[in-house]
Amino acid sequence: MKLFDEMIIEITGELCHLAPMEAARLEKPRRPWADVGAHHMILAREMAYELGGAGTLGLSGCLYTTEPILFPQGVYLYGKDLPQIRESQSYARLVLVELEETDSEEALYRKFREVDYVRYHIHPEGYMARISPVSQREPVRVSQKALKKGVRFAEIGDLYLMQYQKIPQIKTVNVIFVTHPAFDYCMLEDRLGRAEQITQSLNHIFTGLSMDCDHCGLKTVCDEVEGLRELHFRRA
Repeated sequence: MKLFDEMIIEITGELCHLAPMEAARLEKPRRPWADVGAHHMILAREMAYELGGAGTLGLSGCLYTTEPILFPQGVYLYGKDLPQIRESQSYARLVLVELEETDSEEALYRKFREVDYVRYHIHPEGYMARISPVSQREPVRVSQKALKKGVRFAEIGDLYLMQYQKIPQIKTVNVIFVTHPAFDYCMLEDRLGRAEQITQSLNHIFTGLSMDCDHCGLKTVCDEVEGLRELHFRRA
């Protein structure tokens, strides 16, 4: 399945206009940042700022491919790092995953869902992400204490990488953070919304939900996305 390949090419192209990938890649931190193991609250009086707060966009998404078109594995940052930010602003966290090809489309889909669920199991100390899978929103509160201890995106991204590396069939994974003011966050929000619609269609196909296309709210998506309609009829 190559359902997200065009989006990946478009989004990475937009990023490369901001900076070459070599310049954006972060060095691996010397020691891992603490993961508190469960969702934790950062109160307003404790936070330094909120990424995606105060009328700005905080976005997150996971896109996969079986094609070798991704950046070298690692954590990437386009824009200011956490210690350099002084107030709430727009932000995005994007995960690009290259999966091993498989003869089973359903197995590939199941693996993608496993990869996507990783985000619910990462809880960096002093970094509170509020995930909304329906809207692709992910505002993040960063605590004053965490900044004093030296938290950076390199540490946060490294926690994600360590979890992804535990999953078989992942060939390459990129964790990309964006805080650059020139990035087109509205474009990304639109593409991630489209990706969620495709994922919902896959849910229908592989979980045996209604196959009545005439009465399905996702019919337009299946009609427009190359390969999705054919997959639907093969499963039917």
